[in-house]
Amino acid sequence: MLAPLRRARALGVLGAACLVLSLAGPAQADTASAEAHARPILARVQKLQAEVNKAEHSYDQSLMGVAAGVNTAIQTGRVSEEIQSQAAAASAAATDRVRGLYMSGGPLALYATLLDSGDITELQDRMVLVGHVVAADRGVVEADDQLAAVAAQQSAQADHRATHRIQTARSVQRVADKVFALLAQEQDLLDQANAEVTHQQALDAARAALAAQQAALSSITASRIATMQVLPPPSLYMSLYHRAAATCAGLSWTVLASIGQVESGHGRNPSTSSAGAMGPMQFLPSTFAHYAVDGDHDGVADIMNPSDAIFTAASYLCANGAGSGGDALYNAIWHYNHADWYVQMVLALAQKYVAAFV
Repeated sequence: MLAPLRRARALGVLGAACLVLSLAGPAQADTASAEAHARPILARVQKLQAEVNKAEHSYDQSLMGVAAGVNTAIQTGRVSEEIQSQAAAASAAATDRVRGLYMSGGPLALYATLLDSGDITELQDRMVLVGHVVAADRGVVEADDQLAAVAAQQSAQADHRATHRIQTARSVQRVADKVFALLAQEQDLLDQANAEVTHQQALDAARAALAAQQAALSSITASRIATMQVLPPPSLYMSLYHRAAATCAGLSWTVLASIGQVESGHGRNPSTSSAGAMGPMQFLPSTFAHYAVDGDHDGVADIMNPSDAIFTAASYLCANGAGSGGDALYNAIWHYNHADWYVQMVLALAQKYVAAFV
């Protein structure tokens, strides 16, 4: 009885071994085939990684440009004010010197001192000297006035150039879209490769590289936004931000000011975007038409008019829940521009407006 059982068990083991061997062959072949299919996909991923790195560098530079443009405008404005103040002070001092001369008797008093001389030669010398003194002070005043005028003109021109070179969200949008598009392509290719083979050294390395690039993008966004400063709005815009925010319960004027800054530098750069957005708050005409508010009550809602644009922005944000704050505010700003980096920028600047003006 035991011998037949042993023979049957041996045959069974042998059969199982043969089955394993027969299955291993096709399995190994399938794996090799999957890896062969995945290889060109991963090669395309590797090529895309270089493009992503380049695009992320451009994204970094564009965000840095937005921050630098605002910072330069602020600094130039301060220098301009200081130059004009110094020029005005110098002109006032020169004028005071001449005024003092005339208050003390003026040229007549100086010429009167000539009578003290009994010598005709000394008298002539004194006349020439007094004439030079009076002419020199007058010349100083005229020269100071000219310098003050030139300094005021140059500082005004520098301020104009700085403010009109302010980069806005439009300069970031194109490069940011490219980064996200490339990352999406990379993810799609990795999904294709994963469908072919779940684990492979090259595939795991590509996954890790994608995660690193996504982390780098987040780091770039956070670090560059942290360097941005608020651009003081003109008095008209400041008034409009406050008044428009009051039409939406719970909406802070600082959010409108932040959007006004990143969209046009508070009206300094309201040019039309490549997507067709227009005006100081960069609305698409169709969106503006749907939410339009006649902010200055002149009977016309004009996309280029600061009053109408800012009040319409408040209306649009409020319609998307901005007055509720928190996640609702985040969502409302995202509707204004469908990009997380944009929302982060607006919210970060809003906090800085609070610190600077509240």
